Amino acid sequence: MQLPRPLWLALFLLFASPADARSVVDATGRTVRVPDRIDRVMPAGQPAAVLLYTLTPEKMVGWPHTPSAAARAFLQPAFSALLELAPLVREGKVQSEQIRAAKPDVIVDYGSTSSRYAERATMVQEATGIPVLLIDGKLERTPEIYRLLGQVLGAEKRAADLADAAEHFLAITRQKTDARRAAGPIRAYYARSADGLTTATSASSLGDVLRLVNLTNVADGAGAGELVHVTWDQVHGWEPDAILTNNPEFSKAQEKPEWAELRAVTQQHVYSAPALPFGWIDEPPSVNRLIGLLWAGHALYPAIYPDDLRAEAQDFYRRFYRVDLDPEQLGALLR
Repeated sequence: MQLPRPLWLALFLLFASPADARSVVDATGRTVRVPDRIDRVMPAGQPAAVLLYTLTPEKMVGWPHTPSAAARAFLQPAFSALLELAPLVREGKVQSEQIRAAKPDVIVDYGSTSSRYAERATMVQEATGIPVLLIDGKLERTPEIYRLLGQVLGAEKRAADLADAAEHFLAITRQKTDARRAAGPIRAYYARSADGLTTATSASSLGDVLRLVNLTNVADGAGAGELVHVTWDQVHGWEPDAILTNNPEFSKAQEKPEWAELRAVTQQHVYSAPALPFGWIDEPPSVNRLIGLLWAGHALYPAIYPDDLRAEAQDFYRRFYRVDLDPEQLGALLR
């Protein structure tokens, strides 16, 4: 059972003794023994990989999915080319040999803390003998996650800097809440797939950006789970004011008659989020979404967000990805 937030925060780090391993209580309430010194970390999935890349890339043993050539142009070469890792579990079986071959000191999972993922973490840990930490991936918890994980991995200074940067993006979003509400509700649909018919509701971490900028997600109630598959008739019945997408291929779907007649399309209220090196709304649902909060605000509430999005993007890429965008790269992202 998941612990209440204050209790989890209080228990996340429990030190047994300076020379011994530490007992860590993760976001699901599991008590996990981790080495006092951690030099090699395996991300359980791409959300964890992005989190770790921003915090301690030198400790990553690989990527669950190797970044594309286009994405690598926005990442540090030494770490973007790390080996691709085997999945932790394939067809219900833990890939113990491949996991041990990577020699991780700890495995970090980041995202949903549902029973499904808690059970998988326990299964992997029991099969390999390697500690597995499952961390809550809700976007608004990013600052505290950085600080806590920084303690676990011995990267407190870097974690504090990233936590402060994350709080900056979240604070802007909170500060503009009243102004967004005064501007009136915007009923939005999130087209996550190439055909536009896979979406996410406010209950899913995949919809965190829409939720935090107070958009009314028209798909709420359409289904359970991280992803929801809907029909065009449902989208037509919702008639959203705006459509947001993280999928460049969705532009082709808009040309089809069933999409072209939607008000959001005819009025050009379809917004495609930047996607390199990782998506600004999602894909994966990790810390890369922080800049998406400002992007969505600028796209949907331009009168409320007069701040320079270009400068904010430059700062985000410098602080989180440790790269300086040249004018051409920045222009391509925001085009």
